[in-house]
This record gives sequence, structure tokens and C-alpha cells, in this order.
Amino acid sequence: MKHGIIQIMSSYIKKAFDITRKNIIIIQPLVLFLIIYTFTSSAVFQLAHKITYIVFLTANILLATAFLSGWLYMIKKTIEHNKKAENDGYKDEKAEAEASLALGKEFFPGVGDYFPAITFTALCYIAVYMLLLFVAYKAGLRFMPSIDINWSDFMAAANSTPVEMQKYVASLSFVQLKAINLWMFYMGGISSLFMFLTMFLFPAAFDKKEQYFFVPFSAFNRNIVFIFKHFFGSLGIIIFLYFLQLVFSILSVFFSINIILSVIGLILSFYFVTYAIVLIFLYYEEGK
Repeated sequence: MKHGIIQIMSSYIKKAFDITRKNIIIIQPLVLFLIIYTFTSSAVFQLAHKITYIVFLTANILLATAFLSGWLYMIKKTIEHNKKAENDGYKDEKAEAEASLALGKEFFPGVGDYFPAITFTALCYIAVYMLLLFVAYKAGLRFMPSIDINWSDFMAAANSTPVEMQKYVASLSFVQLKAINLWMFYMGGISSLFMFLTMFLFPAAFDKKEQYFFVPFSAFNRNIVFIFKHFFGSLGIIIFLYFLQLVFSILSVFFSINIILSVIGLILSFYFVTYAIVLIFLYYEEGK
């Protein structure tokens, strides 16, 4: 059974890679959005007037959820396109390639059909996540060791160069380092558990068209049922994606050497994010 699960997971990992590679057009909206969002978000934080700040911040949030609505719908349609291609639903390779390029046209229909539902789902997701972290932090204060450090010095070191961060870490005592590691493990574990229990929330949100306010709850129900029905496969996917993230974080040191490597690293990060979402949608769509 163990070897069977590994074999199945390997097939999904490879298939998601092939889908992303063959339908590279699905990466373009992500690139364009991040370019636009970089400018709009930097402009928001420069606003001094509170009302103006709130208005532009709200607009930025809605811009992000509009993008998610269109982009995730594109990925869902990409999975459907791949299934049709596997079943020889296209008369030749040219027709398949044209259908792949036509996936770009699915973005705005996705925004039109799913914007309210995905917006409400994303807001609920963020609210629950922040509440969970707050509760976990308050609970941790009761049984976790206290971190006796100067937080202003810590943040200054964290935002400086790696060399300065290393110097700061070297200045801490063993007790302080142990407390920091325990807190990181504790909060990281809470975050990872939440990510695992909601990893199919957005694919599930595209399943049915309920009333907007009910979408997050019905989607979470479908998501959690799917996870426990395919527990080991779901666990394998999130472990694999965390492993890839670890590899990218290590490689980021290498990519930061010069501007050319930085561009290569940025392109690979776009591909990785798209691949991760494709893998999650693929596993959900074929397993539901």
C-alpha cells in the first residue's frame, strides 16, 4: 500500500509538471498581477490620510481577489483541457495547442462568475487564520518559555544583511536560542496544520455556485471531507510542496549573487507557485 501511494503521488507530481510546462500561458496573469500589485501596494503604504489609505487598501484587496478569481478559474479549466487531451478529445496537436492558448480567455469569465464568492472565501480564510495565530500565541504565553530579547534589535537584525543576522544570533544565549526555536516550531506547526486542513479550500470553492455568504463554509466542508478521504495523498502533496519551498529558500542565497541569477530565480519562483496550484487543483479535480 505504501509503495502504491508513492507511485500514485509520483504520477500526480509528474503530470502537474507536464500540465504547467505545456500550458505556460497560465503563468502570464501571475506575472502581470505581481508587477501591478507591487506598484499599487507600495503606493498604498505611502498614503498619510487614513480614509484615503483605507479606500486604496480595500481596492488593493479587491484587486487581489479579482486576480485569484480569474487565475484559479484558468487553472481549473487547464485541468479540464488536459483531461480532454488525455482522452484524445482534440483532432490533432495543433488543435490542442490552440485550445491551450485559448485558456487565456478564461480569466475574465472567471472574474465575472466567481469574484464575490472567492472574495468572501479569501476574507474568511485570512480572518480565521489570523484569529488562529492570535489564539495560539495567547495559549503559548501560558506554557511556552519566555523569549527574553530586545525585539527592536531582533527586527533590525532580521531586516539587515545575513552577516548582521548571524552576528546577532551569535550574541544570544543558549536559553534564548532554545526559546526562539521552540516558538518557531510551535507557531510553524500551527500554521502548517491550518494550511494542510485548508489546502483544497479554493478548488472546492469552484465546485458549486452557492449563495456567496455560504461558499466558504460549504467549500471548507467539501475540502475537509476530501482531505480525510485522501489523507495520505494530501499529506504527501503538502510535504512535497514544503520540500520544494525549502529547496527554493536555499537556492535564493545563490540567486542573490547577481542580477542575472536574480531574474532566473524570479522566473523559477513564478513557475513554482503556478506548479504548486496546478498540483493541488489536479489532485482535487481527479480525486473528488
